[in-house]
Amino acid sequence: MILAAGLGERLRPMTNTTPKPLFNIGGTTMIRNAIGLLYAHGIRRIAINLHHLGRMIKDDLKTGMPRDLTLWFSEEPILLGTAGGIKGCEPFLNGDEFVVINSDILVNADLHAVIRAHQEKKTLATLVIRPNPSPGTTGILENAPDGRLMRYLSARHPDYAALAAKPAPMMFTGIHVLSPAIFSYIPGGRPVNISVEVYPPLLASGAPLYTFDYGGYWADIGTPASYQAAQNDINNKLFTPYGIPI
Repeated sequence: MILAAGLGERLRPMTNTTPKPLFNIGGTTMIRNAIGLLYAHGIRRIAINLHHLGRMIKDDLKTGMPRDLTLWFSEEPILLGTAGGIKGCEPFLNGDEFVVINSDILVNADLHAVIRAHQEKKTLATLVIRPNPSPGTTGILENAPDGRLMRYLSARHPDYAALAAKPAPMMFTGIHVLSPAIFSYIPGGRPVNISVEVYPPLLASGAPLYTFDYGGYWADIGTPASYQAAQNDINNKLFTPYGIPI
């Protein structure tokens, strides 16, 4: 699944007329890059949630897609959040493990390896994580030596400062592999944030959640500065988009 419903508020006014998933990046778009990454790892069925300027995204993806690729759209009249968006795609996703990726990131992760690790540990969720370059502004994670997720704190959590001060705090990359049992823990019919209403209660109950360490290239385009930095990285050959050409 590709999460593509967000408003892109930090990129206004650009996102007033162009949804963030359709931002150009190295000869493709952000959402076509995400589709290309999934396709390169053998994934042929992809759900995409839509809200802000969703019709533009849906229309754009009518052309240039591989013939053996199935795209399924979940259109949200109101934003349902990360977990709510996943819940909305349950009719398409239920029945097997599935990968979820944010549409606004660039990454070279080996999804085959992440899926294998998820299946070997028989876990509800496997979160791909990386060193956090800016603790204090983004959510942070704490995991055990065997990779088991111990804590997942937003920047507003009262324990955040103490964990952020520790050496080498980690962050979530925006990629996770989920088992279909996760749907039982996501309320339906309303917005749900996975990092607030799903993962913390599961951790508190002792549910098996694991992490996968990733040390390769990662960027998001959430702000004008980070969007420009990502374009510079591509120009400097630090990252090559997977994307399906525009």
